[in-house]
Amino acid sequence: MSTPTVTGPATRTAARPVPSRRPRRIRPLAALLHAVLIAAALIMLSPLVFGLFASVSPLDQILSRNGGLLPRVWEWGTYVQAWTTASFSRYFVNSVIVTALVVLLDTLASSMTGYVLARRRLHGQRILEGVYVGTLFVGLTTATLYPQYVIAEALGLANLLGIALVQLAGIMLVHIFLIKAFVLGLGTEMEDAARVDGCGLFGTYWRIAFPMMRPILATTVILGFQASWNNYQVPLVFSLAAPDLRTLVVGVSALQYDAAEGMTPYNTVLAGANMALVPIVVIFIVLQRHFVRGWTDGSVKG
Repeated sequence: MSTPTVTGPATRTAARPVPSRRPRRIRPLAALLHAVLIAAALIMLSPLVFGLFASVSPLDQILSRNGGLLPRVWEWGTYVQAWTTASFSRYFVNSVIVTALVVLLDTLASSMTGYVLARRRLHGQRILEGVYVGTLFVGLTTATLYPQYVIAEALGLANLLGIALVQLAGIMLVHIFLIKAFVLGLGTEMEDAARVDGCGLFGTYWRIAFPMMRPILATTVILGFQASWNNYQVPLVFSLAAPDLRTLVVGVSALQYDAAEGMTPYNTVLAGANMALVPIVVIFIVLQRHFVRGWTDGSVKG
C-alpha cells in the first residue's frame, strides 16, 4: 500500500514593481546639434524638392520669377517625353550596362587584389603599393582621358565595354586599399583551417574570405555604382563620335543643346535627372545596413 505524498501549498512569487523611467533631460548642446543637423538636411534636400516639383510644372512657370513651388498644372507627361522622345530609354540601358560591368569587375578585381596584399608578402609589394598611391594623386583627368580613349579605340574598345574599363581604372585603387585594411582586421583561424584541409589560395579567398567581406563589399558596390552612374567625362568623350553610346547623365546634359525650339525644356531635363537619381537611392536603401560598418572598418582597421 503506497503512502500518499503530501505537497505543500504553492508559493507565489511577489511581482516586482517595474521601475518607472525617468524622463530624459534635454541637453542644450544636444538640442542645438540636432537643430543644426535638421537645418542642414533641409538645405540639402531643398534642391531635390524643387527639382521634383519643377519636373511636373509648366515651362513658363519655371521661367517665371513668381511661379511658386507647387505646379499650377501637374504635367506628368514630361517623364513620358523624356523616356521616349529624348531617347532616355536607350541612355538608361547604356548606363545600366556600363555600371553593371564596373561594379562586377570592381568587386572581383578589388577583392582579390586587396586579399592578396593583406595575406601575402610579395616581392616588391611596397613599391607596388607606392605606385598605387601615386596614381591616386593623378586621377582621371583630361590629360589622361584622351590617351586612354586612343588606346581603347586602337584595341577596338570604343564601345560600352571600353567606357566601363576606363571608369574601372579610376575607382578601383581606392577600393583595393579599403578591402586590404578590412581583411587585415579579420581573424585568420578559418583560413588556416581551410588551408590545412587542402584549400588553395583562391579557394580560401572564394569560400572563406569573400563571404566575410560582405560589409566592405557593400560599401565598394555603393561607391562604385555612384561613381560609374554619375560619371560624365568618360561617356562624353566616347560618345562624341557615337551618340548611341551616351549614358543617362550625358543624355540629360545633351538635352539642353538638342532642343529643337531653341529653348531648354527644363521640366523635361529635370524629369530625366530625377529618373537618373532613382537607381542610386534604391541601391543605397538596399545596402545601407552594411555601408557604415564596411566604411568604418575599412578605414580604421589595419
